[in-house]
Amino acid sequence: MAVHTYLLKVASRCNLNCSYCYVYNMGDESYRAQPYRMSPETVAALLDRVGRHCREERLDQVSFIFHGGEPLLAGQDFFRDFVARARALLQPDVAPAFALETNGTLLTAQWFDLLFELDIGFGISLDGTPAAHDANRVNHAGAGSYRKVRRAIETALADPRLDHLFGGVLTVIDPGTDPIDVYRHHREIGLRRCDFLLPDGTRDSPPPWLAPGSEDTPYADWLIALFDQWFGNEDTGLSIRIFEDIIRLVFRGGSGTDSLGGGENDMLVIETDGGIEPVDVLKICGPGFTKVGLDVRRNEISDAAGVELIRLYQQGAAGLCATCRACPVRGVCGGGYLPHRYSAANGFANPSVYCRDLMKLITHVRGRVLATIPAPTRRKLALAPLSYREAAALLPPERGAPAP
Repeated sequence: MAVHTYLLKVASRCNLNCSYCYVYNMGDESYRAQPYRMSPETVAALLDRVGRHCREERLDQVSFIFHGGEPLLAGQDFFRDFVARARALLQPDVAPAFALETNGTLLTAQWFDLLFELDIGFGISLDGTPAAHDANRVNHAGAGSYRKVRRAIETALADPRLDHLFGGVLTVIDPGTDPIDVYRHHREIGLRRCDFLLPDGTRDSPPPWLAPGSEDTPYADWLIALFDQWFGNEDTGLSIRIFEDIIRLVFRGGSGTDSLGGGENDMLVIETDGGIEPVDVLKICGPGFTKVGLDVRRNEISDAAGVELIRLYQQGAAGLCATCRACPVRGVCGGGYLPHRYSAANGFANPSVYCRDLMKLITHVRGRVLATIPAPTRRKLALAPLSYREAAALLPPERGAPAP
């Protein structure tokens, strides 16, 4: 199990209190026992383990993603020290890459100078229009954060030094908003890259707008309206990852991500105290769910291979339930995101809580793109239309778990 990517919880607290946050507002309060920031001692132990793992597995590159909480709360000196240590320890045999995901409220000209100096890529969370963003992304006094985030994004877009570093924005979907308004808002700002995320939820605790047993598809309907606007405009000026991933997986196949395509995942989370954990969104499955007893002070990175929960995440679609294995769009959805499959009754042996939404979105995108391909080419490629209802009808009668 070669690990190429480490998601580092460099700060365990956040200056925002987003309503849908899986770290603070979905039942797991283990963050309270974490140190506020990752210590120099933890950094030293981590880099020592990573260096040894790279040599054992003969890796020539590794990625560090700074996360939290809000990673900028770790302070500028932390990033200078971490990047300098990592490069000194790993180079020239291993090329380290660095990125961070921030809520954007603390970004200043000084921070942008530092990100450029250290060559750290970054993404910013933005949930759309001012009203859409401020409905959920608020500070601890309940005030919205849109104005600060918008200012940071505009500064980043105006700085040519940051073109190769600014990875765009992440937008969490709210079916109560107008997807066309969100799309136009992103275009008006001048964004060139964005991704849309499904809010986190399990089979036992579905996300907003999804009721257990319902056949409604509010998230697919929202994304389909957005896709039709984007695809119909031939909008090559705005890259939307979820749509591009679906198109690539439908027509070219290949490996996917942890949320689409069911590809193998080579990432570990390192908590603020040095704990080695599986993907952090698994916190939504229950208090302490990600605590597997490993620590960079005591354990090698390779010890993670002995943890069932980590293996389950890393093997991707290999761990799907029988229903998912029989699904005609399995190669595209990959069963969906692992945390979204969880139930107390069946563990992860369920279709995703977003099963119907993913199937409806994928079949729609497939159909729209197929319609642009000449019929002789479609026949040569053996690509036939497949509607959402046709795909659903191909599932076995016994789904193995209640339908979402």
